[in-house]
Amino acid sequence: MSQEIRITVLIENTSPGTLACEHGLSLFIEYAVKRILLDAGSTDAFCENADAMGISLTGLDAYVLSHGHYDHSGGFGKIFLRDPAAKVYARKEALDIYLSASGGMHEISVPQHVASHRDRFILVNGIREILPGIILVPHSTKKLDQIGEKSGLYKKRGGQIVPDDFIHEQSLVIDAPKGLVIFNSCSHAGAANIIREASEACGQKPVYAYVGGLHMKGKKDGKEICAFSDVEIDSLCDVFRQEDIEQIYTGHCTGAPGFEELRSRLGDRVRRLTTGLQFEL
Repeated sequence: MSQEIRITVLIENTSPGTLACEHGLSLFIEYAVKRILLDAGSTDAFCENADAMGISLTGLDAYVLSHGHYDHSGGFGKIFLRDPAAKVYARKEALDIYLSASGGMHEISVPQHVASHRDRFILVNGIREILPGIILVPHSTKKLDQIGEKSGLYKKRGGQIVPDDFIHEQSLVIDAPKGLVIFNSCSHAGAANIIREASEACGQKPVYAYVGGLHMKGKKDGKEICAFSDVEIDSLCDVFRQEDIEQIYTGHCTGAPGFEELRSRLGDRVRRLTTGLQFEL
């Protein structure tokens, strides 16, 4: 039985070849003969890319939604059509209403054509081992609504709009022989918090690799920028160094300027996620 984790990026914001790309993320993960889909992008495009790469997305061992935003959930409607038995693991709050203030307050929730299929979701609470050595870890860090307010991300609660505390977000963690591999698609709560939460949930085991977006992308005067200050970037890089994380694959909401800032500080341990990329950990 192979102990390597093989990841295929089915969709991301960029594509160096002929495969479709969009604002979104979808990862196909293979480990210990198990096959997992993490997220489904904004549209059906990830399915078209999977077809082009000869990857079947029916009959998988697990389907997982990282958090309740459209750019990670929109394509699950296609999965529901293709595989009548498919059910998606998500936090119990993932189908609530979420908003972004970027460019004016607007909704960014799971699209209704997906959320309406509530019977197709396994809504979980707490830490959950969904397959041997494959664990879903929620946030346990307090006062994450402060990060939500700073990021301009909100949710509806009791008819009121309040800062998002990311209770709907989870990490997919693989307890592999080389160490923990953390998948967190947007890292809204901050990588330092996520790394600590995953390590604590798995008996303080060391983290070998981190895969996902880091929510560093911003916009100014119509141009993409890194929204993190130099101090925030240095602090993030210090965490990766202190935890001795050997491989960091990032993209999507990290943005190109953010990626370059990380690469300039951490070198080759930082690698870019892009549509069609296949790699092993």
